[in-house]
Amino acid sequence: MKFAGIWLGRLVAVLAMVAGGLVWFGATAQAATVCGSQPVPTGYVITSETLTNTCTGGYLTETIQLPYNGIQICDNSPVPSGYVLTADYTTNNCGSYQGGTLNTPYSGITICGNGNGAIPGNYVITSESPSGPCGQYYSEVIRTVSNGIQICGNSPIPSGYVITSNYTLGACGIYQAANLTAAYNGMQFCGNSPIPANYVITGNYTVNSCGQYLGGSLSTVYNGITACANSPIPSGYWVSAGYFQTAPCGMYQAEKLSNS
Repeated sequence: MKFAGIWLGRLVAVLAMVAGGLVWFGATAQAATVCGSQPVPTGYVITSETLTNTCTGGYLTETIQLPYNGIQICDNSPVPSGYVLTADYTTNNCGSYQGGTLNTPYSGITICGNGNGAIPGNYVITSESPSGPCGQYYSEVIRTVSNGIQICGNSPIPSGYVITSNYTLGACGIYQAANLTAAYNGMQFCGNSPIPANYVITGNYTVNSCGQYLGGSLSTVYNGITACANSPIPSGYWVSAGYFQTAPCGMYQAEKLSNS
């Protein structure tokens, strides 16, 4: 009776998953199927799409599984954290979608532009090319961020880094290039740069290396600092006096920030 109870419990669990549009191939297997009307479970990828009688309403049946280095997926698949898309190609396994390949990233790897939303936070795009393994999409080289690194204008900017120059570079295709510098107190920055947490703009002026963007100065925030009105206000601070004119802030007004 004990074994019958265990078997019945497993059967009920499987029936529940079938009703929800998810069917596991086996108790220990990674692969499963899900109807296209259902979201792909977090961490899984779509490896094939077919028309079956299992999924109604015109939805395809999708095979899903946990990713691994070099796995082939369909282009409508999510790209899980820790993976990048490294190839795009035509396949018969993905219905109307193209196929692709996922790999774990490393500095210098080539990825596809249609997957660059999944670039890990400590990587940047350093070059672009219409040729390569990505079909109709641009191929992009990503590298681990470092102080002074050259990036392309469509690159994500990792936390704590600031744009310090802008220029034209053939390796970046239609995008401008830029240099990143790790933030420090009193540094110059370009106006198209993100402002790191706990930093404020304390000056606005022309910086030759910034191209068409206005430049300026950044400082670490402290109680009573005078910041320019175009500066973000760090968490825990507020404007305690303003607005007034100062020479360093140029065309922007200034304000005093406090946290007590």
